[in-house]
Amino acid sequence: MKELQESSKETAMVRDIVLDGVKLTEQAMPRYLEELQALCLLESPSDDPAGLNASAKMLATLLQRVDMQTTIVEHPRGNAVVGTLMGDNPHAPTCLLIGHHDTVHPLGAAQERTRLDGERFYSPGTVDMKAGLLQGIYALEVLKKQGYRDFNKILFLSVPDEEISSRYHVGLIRQIAQERPYVFGLEGASKVGTVVIRRKGCAHYRLTAEGAAAHAGSSPERGRNAVLELAHQIVQAQSFMHWRKGFTINAGPIRGGSRPNVVSDFAEIVFDIRFLYPQDRIDAIERWHELLQNQLVRDVKLTLTPEPDSMVPMVATDESLALAEHVRYISEQILQTNYAPETRGGASDCCNMAAAGCPSIDGLGAIGGGAHTSNEYALLPPVPARVGLIAGLIVATTITTAI
Repeated sequence: MKELQESSKETAMVRDIVLDGVKLTEQAMPRYLEELQALCLLESPSDDPAGLNASAKMLATLLQRVDMQTTIVEHPRGNAVVGTLMGDNPHAPTCLLIGHHDTVHPLGAAQERTRLDGERFYSPGTVDMKAGLLQGIYALEVLKKQGYRDFNKILFLSVPDEEISSRYHVGLIRQIAQERPYVFGLEGASKVGTVVIRRKGCAHYRLTAEGAAAHAGSSPERGRNAVLELAHQIVQAQSFMHWRKGFTINAGPIRGGSRPNVVSDFAEIVFDIRFLYPQDRIDAIERWHELLQNQLVRDVKLTLTPEPDSMVPMVATDESLALAEHVRYISEQILQTNYAPETRGGASDCCNMAAAGCPSIDGLGAIGGGAHTSNEYALLPPVPARVGLIAGLIVATTITTAI
């Protein structure tokens, strides 16, 4: 992949697109805010097909405005939307803007919490990630208005199942990954120059303990307390915290026992582990099985099983880091802001794309805070710069990777 040169014709083209994108978006901010509010008020919890489908339909309508051919990929649990825009340069690469329109917030939350407070727009699902989806669409609008068509294909994908572990559109993601696009994730960010160059993988493991019940008062010695053994195993498992760089473990939902006067014969817990490299997970599980042999309560049966739909890490590659260098150039040389590469513990579908061999960077969406909380918000002043960044990034990738 070629690098942008300060005096090159290609760099001048990128500069023009970025600065025009900022200007055009500044002029369009009233419309952006109106559409963001409408999209957020289409409440779309991960378990509400009606809201998910309505959001997918609105996104499809917005994509059609920038001349994308759209496909609603139907599923009983919620629809995804795919947009396709063909360009004039068959030698250029395919670029993919990717995100999700499901949220973690319950129905009714948006009606209660949506408001504009100065420079902050508060609403569930804003920074994570409806504002980012909208910024991606506005970046495509910039390319359309500037008549830029020197690309092969631009894809837009939004799925309704990113916030849950029981995924049902992963097959669609893998299908698109077969085209090996250059991937730009529209997850939220903290600064104008932010780009996520690495994401940790995520996996959940269920640990069950099966003991023997007994009367807690008259014959406790006959019991085998599963709750006690599980507590011992939780403490042991916490030794994995930071045992390798970036590795974390969290003891999550737990249940066990029946009554205070009965020695507990069953208990279980689900752990969350995060890791920077696939081998870290493999080595941790091997060590974990060794720890399970060190029991406090004898004859309690312990079973460690992975939950479905784990997420692999988004590992930085030479190609993905070259994409990040475009972000650096646009941020520092054109937008006059600090470049801010990040490694994040949270997973996204860029992880799935990277695992399939697609050069992937993330965190190119809205700037804000409070994700997954009652005070989630997106900042409005940075929107034009972020739109310009995305538009410029597409152009920079196209002109530096064309055969």
